[in-house]
Formats: sequence, structure tokens, C-alpha cells
Amino acid sequence: MPPRLPALSTASAIARTVIRPFSTTAPAAAPREPSSAGAHNHRLANLNNSNNRAGGYRPQRGDAAARLIERYKTRNTSYTMEKTAQMDFLKNQKMSNDFLRQMPRRWEAGDVYSPHDLSPVEMQKWRKRSVKNNDVIDALGISPLDMYKNFSLIEYFTSSSGMINHSNLTRLRPVNQRKVAKMIRRVQGMGIYPSVHAHPEMLREDFFSRNK
Repeated sequence: MPPRLPALSTASAIARTVIRPFSTTAPAAAPREPSSAGAHNHRLANLNNSNNRAGGYRPQRGDAAARLIERYKTRNTSYTMEKTAQMDFLKNQKMSNDFLRQMPRRWEAGDVYSPHDLSPVEMQKWRKRSVKNNDVIDALGISPLDMYKNFSLIEYFTSSSGMINHSNLTRLRPVNQRKVAKMIRRVQGMGIYPSVHAHPEMLREDFFSRNK
């Protein structure tokens, strides 16, 4: 039986293995290997999933309400913190003012003092408060020399025995104290106001008020 010649496909395969191409890179126009149906379906599924993800997120109905509630909570928290800080500041300021009010002596910058000045005896001297002089004549804006018929005013500035009260009791300035004393002496000298007791009208009011 005569030997068979190799087929054309076999000869072309042997020629491709023997003859090397001029360039080692793959040709650009070379056809790609056909993919299987399973790989194609897998790529289509991946593409569909990516399209679903990138297709835009549609906000749900409760998202706007949730954002509104979160914004309200943030604003409420910031307001509460600011209010607490203000209350702490006012509390500390009140405490410092209370401590400063309890200090008997006000120290200024540059004051020179000795340890004896910090003793309780010296502090007690500074603790004494001076009584403010509230002048009634200046507050009312009246002239004492023109009020000689005002018996209630004269009674206020005289004692039960008809004596003129001291300026420590009347709290008048020296000028007004002298005017009031001059007016009382004139009234007593004219016999309008008694010099040893209160006016009878004042005594009558006291008498009738007791009997009522």
C-alpha cells in the first residue's frame, strides 16, 4: 500500500512552526478568540449590575424627614451648648461679684501694704460702712424757711420734747440743717409751734387714733 501524503492543514501547521514571523508582537488585525456563551452571559450580568448601581439613587420617602430631624437635632444641640456656656459664665461672674462684695477693702494696682494691714483689726476698720446722707430737702426741692406752717415737717425734725434733732438723725447737709433749725426757732419764737411738746393737732391725731 503506497504511503499517504500529509494533508494540507498538517503541512501548513508545520510551516507555521518552522517559519518565524518578522515581528514578535501580536498582529492588530488578528481575530479574537471566540468566547463561550457562559462568559458572555456573565459579562452581561456584570454590566447590568453596574448600570443599576450607577443609574442614580432615588431618595426614599423618609429620607427628607430624616435629614430634617437630624438638622433639628444638630441645631438644638448647638443651642443647648451655647445656653449652657452662657449660664456658666453668668454663674461665675455672680460668684466673683459676691466675693468682691465681701472684701472689706478695695485694693488698687500699685497700693503698698504691710502684713499688719491684712490683720482682722485693720480689716474691721474697712468693713465699717459709712451711712449715705439722703437729704430730704434736696430731694423735695423745697425751701425750709417757707415751710413754717407745715407742722408735720416740723415734727419730723424735732423731738417729742420740742428740741431740734441732730444732723445724725435728720441726715441733712450742713446748709439745710442750719435752715431747718432757723425755721424751727422762728416758729417757736412766734408761738405757732410749742417748744416743749408736739403740736396739738399732732397730739389730737394720736389721741383719736388710739380711741378708734
